[in-house]
Amino acid sequence: MHGSASGHRLSPVMMGMRDLLSFPLLWTRQYYIPAVPNGTISMQSSRLAALWTAFLEFFHFSPWRLGFVFSLMMLKGLTAGVGLLMLIPLLHLVGFDFGASASSEFASIIARFFSEIGVTLTLPLILFSYIVIVSLVASLNYFLTVLTASVQQDFICYVRNRLYRALLHSQWQFIISNKMSDIAHGLTSQVQDIGYASYLMLNLMSQLVLITVYVLISLMLSWQMSLLAIICGAALLVILLPLHKAVLHSGEAELDGYKDIFQMVSEQLASLKMIKSYGSEEQYADEFERVSNSLEQQYVTLSRINARTQMIYMIGAVVSFSIFFYFAVEWLSVSLATLLLLLLIFSRLLPQISSLQSGYQNILHQLPSFEDVRQMITACEAAGEPAIGRDTKAPRIENELVMQDVSFRYKSGNRQVIDHFSLTIRKNSTVALIGESGAGKSTLADLIAGLLIPDSGKIFCDSILLEGEQRLAWRHGVAYITQEVFLFHDSVRANLSWVRPQADENELWEVLALAEAARFVRRLPNGLDTTIGDRGVRLSGGERQRLALARALLSRPQLLILDEATSSLDRKNEKKIQQALQHMDGKLTIIIIAHRETTIQHVKHRVVLDAESGIG
Repeated sequence: MHGSASGHRLSPVMMGMRDLLSFPLLWTRQYYIPAVPNGTISMQSSRLAALWTAFLEFFHFSPWRLGFVFSLMMLKGLTAGVGLLMLIPLLHLVGFDFGASASSEFASIIARFFSEIGVTLTLPLILFSYIVIVSLVASLNYFLTVLTASVQQDFICYVRNRLYRALLHSQWQFIISNKMSDIAHGLTSQVQDIGYASYLMLNLMSQLVLITVYVLISLMLSWQMSLLAIICGAALLVILLPLHKAVLHSGEAELDGYKDIFQMVSEQLASLKMIKSYGSEEQYADEFERVSNSLEQQYVTLSRINARTQMIYMIGAVVSFSIFFYFAVEWLSVSLATLLLLLLIFSRLLPQISSLQSGYQNILHQLPSFEDVRQMITACEAAGEPAIGRDTKAPRIENELVMQDVSFRYKSGNRQVIDHFSLTIRKNSTVALIGESGAGKSTLADLIAGLLIPDSGKIFCDSILLEGEQRLAWRHGVAYITQEVFLFHDSVRANLSWVRPQADENELWEVLALAEAARFVRRLPNGLDTTIGDRGVRLSGGERQRLALARALLSRPQLLILDEATSSLDRKNEKKIQQALQHMDGKLTIIIIAHRETTIQHVKHRVVLDAESGIG
């Protein structure tokens, strides 16, 4: 048996992820969501292409509901347009003269319609009709608001769940190659940004429908004045185009800043004890303040861009209005009634255009978050493990576990970690993996547990080759305990039973007794229902390790792996763990990774890994 070098140390967060992946999972794959068949768009791609991709992603999420939302928006726009047209007979009735304009023709058409259905057009009837139409628009607006909020929240859940499932079902080597703080930020803040962007997209659709309706009505009233207004609006948008690029860059800088601060908070909160023990509070506080100030500057920059946009728009709007009014009165001699209607339409149109411009800028600002999360999902799904078939059963060790000529290196590494290694472990035997730091002991354990895939060579459970679905199914029978125990901020009962929720209280006490933990749990204020704090901070190191051992045993594993599980314990607590392991000797297949001779003094089968010579 022989092997070689290079250790791969993990953060506490990564240790927790390894716990989740190595235990029989509660999070089984309920469904498979295929990746959207669009290539990843780089940040240098055109804004329109990126926006179109974002819209397609949103539309593919729920095409039927979004189609229904769009239909309601069309109905709302048409109803609002009819409401405006009803003002024509109202003005005609109270004495406004439309002359020979299109407005006069509309007034005649509406009068003929009411005449044909046997209704006399009176002031109360027109006012009542106008109230009904506006009430209908208001009702549609209410229903649309509730429906779009529902679609928005569902989309947030869809993206968050898709990303989290893709992460959980991705390969372990992919997980340890990425920053978990970036994933955590993606699952929280960035997903909320995406939800806000989806809300803005729906608003954008609604505003475009209303703007189209208003423009069509104004074209029917006076195509010359409408064309002039469109030209003024287009010129204003062209003037604002350079600001769009600045908004996009601001969104990219803000995303980077948030990732930095999220990583810093994650790391520093996990190492507060070290920071305080070194007296480095001010050093870390200054670093945090620097990143925080940089992020605040991005907010100021965005506010400056938005304020500049509003300033340009207000000036442009009043200039456009003045030009519009001058041409209507001096050049085209538009009748007073038509002019009033056009002014009413444009008074409604201008806020819609302003809101459209603002919404577009906000979408551009959120676009980097959308693209970043989409790339995370694509990367996770590309590194995904195969789904386990319903009929696939976990391989059982009947005789032996065999590694044949296994080699492995990390993708980010430049040398072989495990080199042509072979090993046979008999059922219900206890094997110790020993050797200097960097010899590849933890990597070897990860390979045996099915977390890592060998570059070459094979691993067998009796005659069953552990690859593909069989490798994933094999993990359901493995329990893995590391030096950095991961415990939830919950009760003892909850920390034990998450690996097997159906376990009853007698089973909990049974595994606690096996792990030499029953006595201290009984002394806790509320026994099994005592909350143990974040990562089990209210327990001693030895108590946390024994609780982790009890949890592992509750999963009824066929293979138990302990990776330096007692290295940070004192002799008394180490002896209790050792006693628990001795009681299981011959009853369970156990692999122990340790540096201390006292931890493995009862183990007869030992494998020595030598990082220098590569011989074990």
